[in-house]
Amino acid sequence: MNVDRPTGFQVLKVVTLSTVLLLVISACQNGQGTAPKGRGTATASATGTISYFILAHHNVIATATQGAYSPGSPPGPVPTGSGNVPAAFPHYVSFGVMSAPGAAAALDAMRSQNGTTFAFRYQYLAGGVNTKSGWETWNQPAGQFAAYYMQDSAQHGYTPAFVYYELCQSNGSHSGNFCYGNDLAQDTANLNTPSTMKAYYANWALLLQKIGAYAKPALVIVEPDLWGFLQMAARNTDNAANVLASVSSSGYADAAGFPNTAQGFAWALLHMRDKYAPKATLALHASLWATSTDIGSDTRSTLDIAALARREANFLNSAGLTGNPRGVSSWDLLSNDVADHDSGQPGGRSWWDRYNHTFPNFSRYLDFMGLLSQDVHRRVVMWQVPMGNQYFDTMNNSTGHYQDNRTEYILGNVASFAKVGIIAVLFGPGNAGTMNVDSMKDGVTNPAPISTYECNFCNTRKSVYADDDGGYLRIFVGQYMKHPITI
Repeated sequence: MNVDRPTGFQVLKVVTLSTVLLLVISACQNGQGTAPKGRGTATASATGTISYFILAHHNVIATATQGAYSPGSPPGPVPTGSGNVPAAFPHYVSFGVMSAPGAAAALDAMRSQNGTTFAFRYQYLAGGVNTKSGWETWNQPAGQFAAYYMQDSAQHGYTPAFVYYELCQSNGSHSGNFCYGNDLAQDTANLNTPSTMKAYYANWALLLQKIGAYAKPALVIVEPDLWGFLQMAARNTDNAANVLASVSSSGYADAAGFPNTAQGFAWALLHMRDKYAPKATLALHASLWATSTDIGSDTRSTLDIAALARREANFLNSAGLTGNPRGVSSWDLLSNDVADHDSGQPGGRSWWDRYNHTFPNFSRYLDFMGLLSQDVHRRVVMWQVPMGNQYFDTMNNSTGHYQDNRTEYILGNVASFAKVGIIAVLFGPGNAGTMNVDSMKDGVTNPAPISTYECNFCNTRKSVYADDDGGYLRIFVGQYMKHPITI
């Protein structure tokens, strides 16, 4: 399946995508830039189970009809996460959003008009390392695309973030196109192909060199999905040292001396960060399904969440979190994605119960993430969080206006997410879902409410914004920033 690449930096066109993480790079973001508005300085306790923010849902937008909308129930007590806050992160729970090259002006407008201070903006780097159409080719000289994106972000006051998703789309024993629907087989085969991995390490080093030259903080979410598939490939040992990989055998100089395993692969990536871009903040991805039990979709009430968290922690610890060779750093954070579709979107896999009575639900997610954070002693950045809502008329499940309830629940319970170790939330579609700008080019829309999951015609608020989410993110992140939760 193919999508357009971002425009604005004279980039090329087509990328092949995986089943679990579909690359969506939208260039359709618009807005008028205005002078940035400073961050708020007020704080609130991160120990409570629900924030003041739920109250704002019923007051910010006044309309003739309020419907039966409910933000849901707080999760109750949750585990306390663990780990340091990287220097690149604000000392409050912060937010970011997927933002195409050249589209920072839209975020500037939200910051100026609504106080919507996003700390991060992110962009995919994908396309395969040896396909002649990967991110390194999107501008010249090689790798300049990343340099432009970082410079653009800094000029507008945002920390740049990249989702580095390259291994599955690379050519190996199969072409990069084989990735779609065959992620486990493609990932493990490519990881064991010396020529592919030599090109991979060179590609990774190129990105790090660009970040090093940038000389400011940048976040990289490293190979989402891959680590979950590698845990599966470890065949219930939950140990990255038991998964074969081409590291020293690749012949790439910076990978020399590291064992030919997934553990050695992780160490080589970290070593190159240390060498080329020590200011880069690297996140090791934790998938909800890595143990073959999917926390995000399983409907059973009998799951042993603590045991599942411990199994995943064992694997992640073996993949560069603990026991690294002398002189090799560790991953700074975990990253986690909750879904690859809006729940109301065709292909959406599961709604989460906002009242926490049935499964899957938010309370169980928070339990799992808190325990995982404890076990690996790392904070968490949520990424690819669907932007849909059940608040505005705009959200009628037409193309680009799909419903979801995760954004609402997170913004209504920020303190609970902070307690489990989540320090940032980056919103973005996984498969051409809802955006927080007018990517559909249909202006302000207020169709009739619809009846969907836990929402009996409850999306009755009239929007005044052309944003595809009706303006939900700009309004409520702006409200949150008046009293951000400290971490």
